[in-house]
Amino acid sequence: MKLRAIAFALGVAASGVLAAEAQTVIEERTAPPPSSSVTVEHRDGVERKTKTIETNGAGDCTTKTVHKENPAGSKTVKKTNCD
Repeated sequence: MKLRAIAFALGVAASGVLAAEAQTVIEERTAPPPSSSVTVEHRDGVERKTKTIETNGAGDCTTKTVHKENPAGSKTVKKTNCD
């Protein structure tokens, strides 16, 4: 009878070890949010000004682009700020 109890105990212990090896780990990953862009256009008779603000997916960099056109010519200024 003792031998059966010992065999049973070993079987239970072995099944616990096998069950521990069969664990599943689920890892959740989230994609970064998409980048966004906003463009605003102003017209003042002869001058046209376009302002675009872009944010990257992580949200730590912002790029501001200003483009001006008038009879004297055109000019574009681009500034990037990363935290």
